[in-house]
Amino acid sequence: MQATGVRRSVHFDSGAVSALASSYVASLITVLILGPVNLVRLILVAGLFALNITSLTRVHLRLVSRPRLTDYALFTVNVVPYAYLLYPRPPAWLTISVAPLVLFMLEVAKGRGRGALANVAGTVLIASVYLPFYALMGGTVSMPVLYAALTWVAYHAFSAVYVEGKLPFRSVKPWLSSVLWFTVTPPLAALAITHLNWYFTIPLIEPSIRAIHALGEGKIDRNELRVRIRRIGFGSLAESLALVVTLLALIALYGH
Repeated sequence: MQATGVRRSVHFDSGAVSALASSYVASLITVLILGPVNLVRLILVAGLFALNITSLTRVHLRLVSRPRLTDYALFTVNVVPYAYLLYPRPPAWLTISVAPLVLFMLEVAKGRGRGALANVAGTVLIASVYLPFYALMGGTVSMPVLYAALTWVAYHAFSAVYVEGKLPFRSVKPWLSSVLWFTVTPPLAALAITHLNWYFTIPLIEPSIRAIHALGEGKIDRNELRVRIRRIGFGSLAESLALVVTLLALIALYGH
């Protein structure tokens, strides 16, 4: 989760780094559970993750402020390795990552890199690397894995909109996050029940409860902004870890 415009370190630490790291670890555990395990691929993807977490998260901050040509170049270096997934034929699930990437870059090009839409798109983009990491490791994107990825991305979109809605200087309202969540939940639940197992609906429960609470919430008082945003960030991190553990447990039990 991120809170751009409140404090730059908050955006960097609790947002990009935690989402990227948890997405990578989740993809690694998924491939270890489902296989096949290719040591060379694991090492190469670990190198890509190291590159992303040491430079992409930093250049992200510069892209949303005053980007230079070198920032765009560094961003390209971080993204190019994922082009391997385009051959021999781009998979349909790659849209999950391409869509927020295009939206984020369009907002940056328009000078709105610090806007709410760019923040949400950036958060979703970072969370969406779960599938690319997994595929680059050699994993096959099955229905349980795709469902986990969609739920993971939907949760981060919901959390990002929620944060934007709590900020007093944004026009976004907290209840918009609830609208988003309850828009994506029925298709996810239907996918789980019809193509997987009803147990896969369990990860949807906790965010749904939080979305109900968000319907009646208002903005954060400016005098409490730093403390409240930090508290929300830690809470969201704990919730996202609980979510990913639940999804991985379901993949281990029913993903084969």
